Amino acid sequence: MRSLLHVIKGSSAAGQDLPEILPPLTSAGIRFRRGQLALCASAPGRGKTLFALWYAVQIARQGEPVLYISADSDQGTLANRVAAIVMNRTVNDVKEMRESEGVDDVANELAPLTTRLRIDRDPNPTLDDIWEETQAFEELLGVPPSLIVVDVLLNVHTELDGWAGLLDAVQSFHTLARETEACVLVLHHTREETTALRPQSMSSTMGKVNQFPELILTICMDGDHYYVAPVKNRDGVADPKAENPLCVYVDAESITLHSTRQELETHRSRRQWT
Repeated sequence: MRSLLHVIKGSSAAGQDLPEILPPLTSAGIRFRRGQLALCASAPGRGKTLFALWYAVQIARQGEPVLYISADSDQGTLANRVAAIVMNRTVNDVKEMRESEGVDDVANELAPLTTRLRIDRDPNPTLDDIWEETQAFEELLGVPPSLIVVDVLLNVHTELDGWAGLLDAVQSFHTLARETEACVLVLHHTREETTALRPQSMSSTMGKVNQFPELILTICMDGDHYYVAPVKNRDGVADPKAENPLCVYVDAESITLHSTRQELETHRSRRQWT
């Protein structure tokens, strides 16, 4: 049992902000915090992995240790995407470089990340597997992860079936966040109850797992537009029905997000000259 003064004056990292996602989201009170569970949900193929991987790479490049549980994508695909982000190239460009004499250039660009970003590629990890990977991360790198990404919730194997299994997993991840003081970001699916290219409401998340996360974002990618709705936000303004989503911009070919249209166009121009 600890007093509030022990918490305020102590060394706990719980509640501390991780680096911001994008300024427009920060201004709306959307932040990832250590010791908390966050959920990012969308219909299939609408940009969940793009969002999480882009953010993981950004903060790893700033020195934050990151563990990425990639149950939804194979390691080759994920490596190509990470290299595309780091090198400001398209994923197809990276594939061609890896199949030619450019493979050493890709390896050299990725080398600095090896001390801060690690990827687990088990397609059906158990809850125990994820806890053990977290412990192994700290033993290997000497520091615990600041961010743990679980991509995607439906691929996590539990002893319970159906919605009970999803709830069990999310509750375990909530405990993982508290005990490790990492931000645990879980990617999840929404029900495909609409064809509109906008984020869905909080009630659309599959399995009724909304009670544990401190932050729930529903997202949707539509061309260059990337919409984010904070349908649950204990530390800021929430939009449960996703009626007023925020709009940022995406270059899907290079797995990058941008605050404004101008930043997106500048990014594309620089890529053409690379």
